[in-house]
Amino acid sequence: MKRLTLAVGWAVCAWAGAFDGPLKVSSNGRYLTFQSGEPFYYVADTPWQLLASLDIDATKEYIDVRAAQGFSALQLVATPWSFDDTAAHWDFEGETGQARVNAQGEAPFFDREGKPPKDTADVRFERPNDAYWGHVDNVLDYLAGKGMAAYFIPLWASNFSRHFSEADHYHIGKTLGERYRTQANLIWALGGDEARVSVAKYRRLYEGLRDAGITQLVTMHPRAGRSSADHLDEELDFHSIQERGDVASMVRRLEADYRRAPAKPTFLCETWYEHDRDGGVFRIHRTGTNAAFRAHYWAARLHGGFGEGYGGWTTWLNLDHWRTDIGRPGAVAIATHMRDILGTTDWHNLVPDRENAVFGAHENVHAAISGDTKIAVAYFESDVAVTIDPQWFGDVAGMVWYDPADGRMLGVQPLHGEPSARRPPATGAGGDTVVTIRPLRHIKGFDYSVDDPARRPLFKSVPGLEQ
Repeated sequence: MKRLTLAVGWAVCAWAGAFDGPLKVSSNGRYLTFQSGEPFYYVADTPWQLLASLDIDATKEYIDVRAAQGFSALQLVATPWSFDDTAAHWDFEGETGQARVNAQGEAPFFDREGKPPKDTADVRFERPNDAYWGHVDNVLDYLAGKGMAAYFIPLWASNFSRHFSEADHYHIGKTLGERYRTQANLIWALGGDEARVSVAKYRRLYEGLRDAGITQLVTMHPRAGRSSADHLDEELDFHSIQERGDVASMVRRLEADYRRAPAKPTFLCETWYEHDRDGGVFRIHRTGTNAAFRAHYWAARLHGGFGEGYGGWTTWLNLDHWRTDIGRPGAVAIATHMRDILGTTDWHNLVPDRENAVFGAHENVHAAISGDTKIAVAYFESDVAVTIDPQWFGDVAGMVWYDPADGRMLGVQPLHGEPSARRPPATGAGGDTVVTIRPLRHIKGFDYSVDDPARRPLFKSVPGLEQ
């Protein structure tokens, strides 16, 4: 498949032609791939109300920025936050939710008489408004043209499930499934933050999708502190976890998914949202310039997760100030710099270093290794010393240290001899660092005939490692 490469470090790919989907699960059950089998690097933004909040021109502008930053997916809710005026009456630090209609004034469904519903009880899922869904069609197609996937929630459960019957859930699944069953860049996500999970209703929604003949993967979006595996398994192709507790709690939840049999991919679908200050609405926000914000994303990836869902205030709620919020530093740290750094490795082959084959045990250091290529990656939440074993690499190795906040290379060091205590040669701006280690021969004389930029180091040789 032909791709056009943009001029950024890790090579964001804009697709010339159709998105090579629907996405599949890798043969080892650990990550997602295109139809060709090429690994799909999943890093998503969560502008949940994008489809309802912005018109098509602003939506394309938003997508263009996120694609250039490195995001490969958007996590979206198909409908507005409410079918009556409930969301319009919210007040989250002066922000309200998108209610009833999209930016063009179109409601997603009609009532039984074919008119815009005046109340939630009047909504008929079997009577879609083509003007609303035509806009959704255009957005999904535009995303596909950018090489981006859509994690697509038909009905945000915490707002809606209690209002609708199992039959209603089946109808929305069948209606949307029939419209989007061949949308190549779509991933279906059941649920949406519901406290008392309506498993029976989710299963009916799933049955509606399946009866519509969908061709895409299906997951579930759980409430904070849970995995989709806590509620559904057989119906899901991969699992999603949401966690904003301490890093250790998040890691335990993700590792529980990772150990399940048969193996299914799992990822951190939602965690801290970036704000100007810690806390904020619902106490779910952190500033994107500190290590506490980045630690969940890095730890999830290195403990077996295949991707991350980033969130920013107020882009999750109504996007009223998206042109300001879209430039927050945390988004770039996750979608650009994190992807840049992992792009120097065979990231899809990394597995958690649970046996401490390379790195000594430390609760604030999270590590993954690739046994095939002898590459190791570790994220340091703070400046600590760990014992690193050079002998695992079978050769003199090179350590490259990065600041995960801005992607700067902090230093390079050779690695050989007996296991010894090592610590970062310098600390990042937030006190956290990342190190990648590989045999020196894999840095010098790298084979640039490899045509996959996601697996190609960003440098032919690192200064200080040539000797």
